[in-house]
Amino acid sequence: MDLSNDDRKSILRKLGAKSSDLNELLQYVSNTFSYNPNAVSDEYLLRWVPLLNETKEKGAAVVINEYLVDSDFQINFKKPDAVNLEIFESFAGSIPIISTDSDDDFESLVQNIVFKDKVYPHIKAQGAQFVHGKNNRFIILSHKPYSNTTAESMEMDGAFWREKSFTIRKYHECVHFYTMQYYGSAKNNLHDELIADFCGIWEAFSYYNADYFRKFLAQGRLKIYIENLSANSAMVVEKLALMAAAWIEEWSKSNEFLMLSKTQRIDFLCKKDLLAYAY
Repeated sequence: MDLSNDDRKSILRKLGAKSSDLNELLQYVSNTFSYNPNAVSDEYLLRWVPLLNETKEKGAAVVINEYLVDSDFQINFKKPDAVNLEIFESFAGSIPIISTDSDDDFESLVQNIVFKDKVYPHIKAQGAQFVHGKNNRFIILSHKPYSNTTAESMEMDGAFWREKSFTIRKYHECVHFYTMQYYGSAKNNLHDELIADFCGIWEAFSYYNADYFRKFLAQGRLKIYIENLSANSAMVVEKLALMAAAWIEEWSKSNEFLMLSKTQRIDFLCKKDLLAYAY
């Protein structure tokens, strides 16, 4: 659906936008996804295969300290046997994934591998780290409750919810890899995160529940997506997020949806205008 600029302004006003909000909102909801596959070499994987082989003898924790962590930042793992290294064959391609069910060890992995001596104040609230560079790509995952959402609020057993959280994160980050490679975007905004959360929830539960997404937003995710917007614009984006999630839930029950592959579903959502959810 192609919306004119007047259509877009009209939709935003119906959602509660003031005239003073329109410019920043029009920029925020503009679709930055542009299908243009990047020629990405998988040569970097050749460096990960020997590491993966060594984990069978030494364990992942030892191998990570030996090859991925500088000598000044060696990790004193709380649960070394719980650290895992794999090359995950995903719809986005082969992706090295480091994971642990120890929250402390996850935070040490992110700090010491990615940020090293740089201060990273938000690490306690983080459950995954996505690294996508020219020479290397990998993911670090925790089993923390997803989006700091409690098992009680999800009406699930604690251990069950942590495992589902891990699956949501795993596929959420794979979506970012996919959109970065094929659409040149992987940002902390509503469009990217709506798609990534949809895929994560679907993979974890084999269905999509818009209320799960709403709960994730309520636990602070929304603040990340709207931190540079005015208060009223943020309210408009929140309304749009809830409408989009409800639309996607209904779409996920359709025959059209069931006929699509994983990547075709992502492609469809990348191409869909955010404001079309409220049209």
